[in-house]
Amino acid sequence: MLRICAGQFKGKSLQLPPSDISRPSSNKLRQAIFNILNNLISFENLVVLDGFAGSGALGLEALSRGASKVIFCEKNPKAQRILKQNILSLKTLTERQVELVADLFNLNVSQRFNLIFLDPPYDQDLEEEALRYLLDKDLVASDAIIVIEQRKGAKAIEINGCTAQPPRMYGNCQITLLNHYQKI
Repeated sequence: MLRICAGQFKGKSLQLPPSDISRPSSNKLRQAIFNILNNLISFENLVVLDGFAGSGALGLEALSRGASKVIFCEKNPKAQRILKQNILSLKTLTERQVELVADLFNLNVSQRFNLIFLDPPYDQDLEEEALRYLLDKDLVASDAIIVIEQRKGAKAIEINGCTAQPPRMYGNCQITLLNHYQKI
């Protein structure tokens, strides 16, 4: 069972999509990601994208810690139902704080994201395609942080306009943080 680790909704249980359609990040992995992020940013007033959201655990954790808005992208209808239930279970969230979009590659939003989580299905190379799409559409704020979860040993992401920290290994996955910088 997943739980929100910190903030306003600390301890709140989250439902999971069926394992045949989703690979949720463990509580331990999410806690490690957010411990790293806590040393880099303040969550207050961040606009967050939870791409390939599944249960929505990453985006909901960001909201719990003070993010002002999260856009969740999830294509699978079964996972969407679970995600909606998880959002509704946090009764204090408003429509201004959350938005559910089916297709990350067809986003129609006006704001830029300060924090982006990309945790696509493994071995489909969607993380690089998604990040290139977001950059091409000018949806990545200057100084944004992008968190990418991949299978351990996956090819490192190298994209112009972003600097990558060395991947961190956690069990069978690796986490890479990228910083977006504005070219002058």
